[in-house]
Parts: sequence; C-alpha cells; structure tokens
Amino acid sequence: MRVIVTGAAGFLGGALAAMLAADPRVTALTGLDRAMPPPGTSFRPIQGDIARFPELAPAADVVVHAAAITSQASEADPEAAFAINVEGLRAVLRWARAQPAPPRILLLSSIAVFGRGDPVATEETPPEPRSTYGTTKVIAERLLLDAARRGETDGVVLRLPVTIIRTAPRTAPPGAGFVSDLIDSALRGRAFTAPLAPGHAVPVASLGASLGLAIRAALGPVPARLLHVPSLAGSAQAARDALERCGITPRIACVLDPAVERLVAGWPARLGTLHPAFSEGLADPGLEPIIRAHARLIGVALAA
Repeated sequence: MRVIVTGAAGFLGGALAAMLAADPRVTALTGLDRAMPPPGTSFRPIQGDIARFPELAPAADVVVHAAAITSQASEADPEAAFAINVEGLRAVLRWARAQPAPPRILLLSSIAVFGRGDPVATEETPPEPRSTYGTTKVIAERLLLDAARRGETDGVVLRLPVTIIRTAPRTAPPGAGFVSDLIDSALRGRAFTAPLAPGHAVPVASLGASLGLAIRAALGPVPARLLHVPSLAGSAQAARDALERCGITPRIACVLDPAVERLVAGWPARLGTLHPAFSEGLADPGLEPIIRAHARLIGVALAA
C-alpha cells in the first residue's frame, strides 16, 4: 500500500510514520508537513502547507491525516485552527476526488468533541464541543463521513484520548496532557504542579495503544467508520497511586488552572467503545504498565 501521513513532523504523525515505515504492507511512504522532519526519517518528506495537498501529494491508497492545531493553540488562534483542522481536510478530500479509486482516509480526531461530562463516552455519545479545537474536529469528522457516504473516499474517523507519555521537554505550563508530564517528572525525580483537582480525570491512552489502533484502522478492515481508542481515566490521584505501586513517591501539588479547567470541562473521564474486538490486544490494561515502559525508555529502574 502507498501511504501518506500528514503532520509527519509532529509528535503523533512522526511516530506513526516511523511505525508505518516498518510495516511490510506499506510499499511507499510519504510524510507531509509545514516543517521538515528530522534527518534520518524513513519516508519521503514533502514540506508544504496542508492547503496545497492536492498539488503536493502523490498518488496513494491511504492517507493518515494527523495534521492539526490542538487544544490550547486552537483557543489562542481560532482562524489558524479552522484553516488547518477544517480547510486542511477539505484539501485532502479534493485530492481524494481526483484519485482513480476512493482512497482510505483516516482522520485522527479527539476527545475534545465531547462536552456533556459523561463518565464514559462511546461512539454513540453525541458530540457537544466546548472548545474551538473540539468544534473544528466535529466539523472535520462530518465532512469526512459525508464524503464517504458519497463514495468519494473510504473514510474512517478514529477519536484519540490524551496520548501519554511524551518525552520531549515542555516549555509551556501543563495543560490537558498534564498526566503525561506528571509521570515523566516523577520518574525523573522532579516536583510537579497539576492544573486540575486531584480526582479530576481526563481520558488517557499510551502512545503504543493509540499508534497501534491508528495503523489497524489505516491499513486493515474496520467494523465501523467511527471508532474510539478506548482509554483509562487519568487523574493526578490515579497517577500518584500507580507511581507508588511502582515504588516511586511523587512530589505532586494540585493548583487549579481556570484556563485548563475550561478547556477540559465536559470531557468524559474515559473513552469507551462499541467495538471492543477492534482494540483487542492493544487497549491499555492500566497506568502501571505505561509507567514501567516509560521508565525503561528513559533508563529509570523501578521496583519489581
């Protein structure tokens, strides 16, 4: 299969491209991004704006659409959020209409489409976004699913929770992905201030689970056009408990950040799915295995 990854220089897009490059089903791999990927990438890089996708992208069987402006950045610049998150997908759809056969387009969507505060959200839970990012993702989802209804693309939407654990150092204050920063800080012996109350949970999943299910949705058969990556409920207290089970005593303070609280207001505590067989073997069993895997990655020894 010939595959294109948009947002290939970003966190998720870059990790997806690396995994796809090792997949024997992929015969040609192209990564498109406004920024050039780091040297040594195992795909053909194309530098350019997503709006130019129809003129820049080669023929392909699959597009994994990971290019996006995410939560806090979307709130800060709504014009850019709509330009990339909505108009960017429309550019990909224009390209799709020109292909000889409808390509699979996998849209990586987000937990931010929800806003009712349900304990668990499944694929049947109605979207009700409370942020610019969530709004743009709902619009993009509906554009793709409508194009699939018309037979213009084999479109699939995969909603992701907060993906943990990032290894790159952050320069901005903790946001919706604070559980990732909390765990990384604790393993490195650093104190951490969480922006939400100790028990306020946001949906989280490991990078391995999110990438594995994205590749499964991109390259294989799917049970539905709208799918979820099932998640854990991640809070400061849940992370503390899991770290202590691993022999780490974290130094955590919780100081409410109203901007972060508004951003995640209405998010469910956990993403569920109506299609558990699709995620079989990839869904995370708990936070502790994620912590232990990250500790191995950064060279931290934990108690057995």
